[in-house]
Amino acid sequence: MFDAGAIIEDASDIPRTVPMPALLGHDLFESPDAVVDRWRQNESIAVRQGPASARRRAGSLRAAVGSAGVDAVHLDLRSQGPHALVGGTTGAGKSEFLQAWVLGMAAEYSPDRVTFLFVDYKGGSAFADCVELPHCVGLVTDLSPHLVIRALTSLRAELHHRERLFNRKKAKDILELEKRGDPDCPPALVIVIDEFAALVGDVPEFVDGVVDVAQRGRSLGIHLVMATQRPAGVIKDNLRANTNLRVALRMADESDSADVVDVKDAAHFDPSIPGRGLVKTGPGRVQTFQSAYAGGWTTRAPQRTSIEVAELRFGGEVRWEAPADDVPVPEGDLGPNDQQRLVATITRAFHAAAVPHPRRPWLDSLADVYDLTRLRQRTDAELLLGVADLPEQQAQDPVYFLPDADGHLGVYGTGGAGKSTALRTLAAVAGITPRGGPVHVYALDFAAGALRMLESLPHVGAVVRGDDTERVVGLFRMLRDELARRGEGFAAASASSVTEYRRLTGRHETPRILLLVDGFSGFRDEFEVGTGRAEWFEVFRDILGDGRQLGMHVVFTADRSGAVPTYVRSLVQRNVLLRLADDGYLAFNAPRDVVTPTSPAGRAVVDGLEVQLAVIGGSTSVPDQAAATERLGASMRRAGVADAPPVRTLPTVYGADRLPDRVDGRPVLGLDDVALAPYPFDPTGTLLVAGPPASGRSNALVAITSAVQRANPDARCYLLGQARSAIAGALAWEDTAVGVDKVVALAQDLLAAAQDPDTPPGMVVVVEGINEYLQTPADKALQDLTKAIRTSDHLLVAEAETAAWSSTWPLLSEVKNGRRGLLLQPENLDGDTILRTSLPRAGKGEFPPGRGAWVARGRHVRLQLPLVLDAG
Repeated sequence: MFDAGAIIEDASDIPRTVPMPALLGHDLFESPDAVVDRWRQNESIAVRQGPASARRRAGSLRAAVGSAGVDAVHLDLRSQGPHALVGGTTGAGKSEFLQAWVLGMAAEYSPDRVTFLFVDYKGGSAFADCVELPHCVGLVTDLSPHLVIRALTSLRAELHHRERLFNRKKAKDILELEKRGDPDCPPALVIVIDEFAALVGDVPEFVDGVVDVAQRGRSLGIHLVMATQRPAGVIKDNLRANTNLRVALRMADESDSADVVDVKDAAHFDPSIPGRGLVKTGPGRVQTFQSAYAGGWTTRAPQRTSIEVAELRFGGEVRWEAPADDVPVPEGDLGPNDQQRLVATITRAFHAAAVPHPRRPWLDSLADVYDLTRLRQRTDAELLLGVADLPEQQAQDPVYFLPDADGHLGVYGTGGAGKSTALRTLAAVAGITPRGGPVHVYALDFAAGALRMLESLPHVGAVVRGDDTERVVGLFRMLRDELARRGEGFAAASASSVTEYRRLTGRHETPRILLLVDGFSGFRDEFEVGTGRAEWFEVFRDILGDGRQLGMHVVFTADRSGAVPTYVRSLVQRNVLLRLADDGYLAFNAPRDVVTPTSPAGRAVVDGLEVQLAVIGGSTSVPDQAAATERLGASMRRAGVADAPPVRTLPTVYGADRLPDRVDGRPVLGLDDVALAPYPFDPTGTLLVAGPPASGRSNALVAITSAVQRANPDARCYLLGQARSAIAGALAWEDTAVGVDKVVALAQDLLAAAQDPDTPPGMVVVVEGINEYLQTPADKALQDLTKAIRTSDHLLVAEAETAAWSSTWPLLSEVKNGRRGLLLQPENLDGDTILRTSLPRAGKGEFPPGRGAWVARGRHVRLQLPLVLDAG
């Protein structure tokens, strides 16, 4: 059987295969002690205890990479470099050569002497298990141009770091620092780049960084090993001038071979011998060699496999032994190959020698999730957003929303990008301010209800659904009043921020207020225009304009820049850009390739930096975040954190005892939704009560009548009621008429009294179900009574269902001509139809029983009447 590893009788006398263990020695593949001993022999383990020990000369990076026949071939980046160019066409064994070279250096020197940075732009498999070496400080693989540029930025930062170190140590280069035995001496950084041409084609900016490294790499201890199939046109002249070490495996044609090693021979290598190549170490110094191979399975036992059992001892006799022809090839899993064995042994040696992990020129990409409770958050002047990648500083640090400086914050992103999560994060960190002042958080949820979990936090005053118009209005009413109070107080103290106000006045309990708006476009659609709503959107704009210096800040979310009007964007100086459509970043002049469709939720661009937003609990699971939020809320309450003031809204049920007897001398109708204060009315003229069934019409009649009685105990009240009146026994009526004949008689008596100038004012006539008297003998009597009272000092209150008031009967028109009344649970057009007054758009859920629109003189206000009928 022919032995592929035996020396053959040909012109070159070079073996066809060189197993890695045969080149380096089996001990390095089996014993960590042998590796540590080799490292110590090469003085590559730094002495960190005791005084520094000077050396006669600096160390080298000499390592065996293959065989030239009888002798091994060694390459040294320090003496032969400082940089190397490796050329080889597909199938020439380029990746195997790079692996052999890296493993050779790692076996000879500890991470104190040499580290590796791998760049495999088109895959990541070129370096196989070499990336597991303790010497490896990073891997750039088939990633976006943004990440390659990130690597380049970090590499430049590494250059600056080493320059500052050498200046501080007053050393001209790394060799001088090594000779001193200084434990702070950085290791040589060997940047190994596979498919260099593809990298340059896709990211041409990388070339500039490589040239920068090439120009300063020798003194700083940074070396490049660039591998490519065709170097022509890729390696620039200024870079080529620093690549004195050239390796050409089989090349595609003679010109490519000559371009690398100045001879054409590499184009004629046998394709069946991968790893055969030429190495040029200087002018006229070109040597043919066979690269070592680490991907096989080799053992000390002779005649074990048919691959190779050669053993090469440096400084001694070379003996090649061929296995017997009848040796069977093992079947099944052969276990770890030579490369894996050597990497594992080197790793054990690294731990046995207690060598510290080498400094990394750049960090791994940002994690997919960060727990906000494990990041620094101490004051309300810095509210944590997440972790930013800072390649120019070789660091990843927390990034913060700075309310006093930033004012407000916009969060933009498509569905599922993490917009609501960003608001939850800010709400959570706003409660962790032990070195600052309190923060009160209020949230408007015009999205999918993702902010509801915040209700468990004591400093969150309210989470208001977008369809709960009453609470939305209530919140803006509260913020409007607070804005006015702070405007006066801060001006008196000459304070330009809430932090300054606390310091100047000593009122450290003054809270910062954070308004979260999830779904800005929905909020804008509902409130920017429309009667009764636009005024509250103006409050929002006032907060944007004046809130920063008064400690009131807005954070809103939107799916795109176009959803936010220009005047709002102009008032928001800082933005968080989550995943957007491709052209979405252009509006913000932000890079487009930082956040991609494959980026995790919460990955964003903030101030041009890549940021991963933090989440409470450190989990992407919403239930886990909700549980963590509850735990935080419980912890805050145990610590004595006071609850933020809630949003005050109209109560749905309350008694008349909560109302004063009179306001400005007039009776009180109920509580209004603007000031949440008692609302008075004039007890004269006509007044209608309309509403659908079960809206509280009967209660309204009693509430109005009893309000007049409380304000004027001398008032005389009369009821023109129905046979089964619900209010006949609710009050002490002066007189009651039930039935058409009695109604006619009482109406005529009341008409005479109303027309008599000697009748004192204060008569109240309540007509229950006035539409029931149409086209009856009582119709004319009630018309005359209504006309008389409308211009008198008395009051007539007429009630009917909403649908009845839409008719044009003279009796109903006489009541409606007063253009005053209470529309309970009104529809959108009821104001125009009944009282010729437009009402704002509202949903049915905004009007519980007893709530309605009070219309008088063309104006309206929403009121909640007290529950007086059957209140007990």
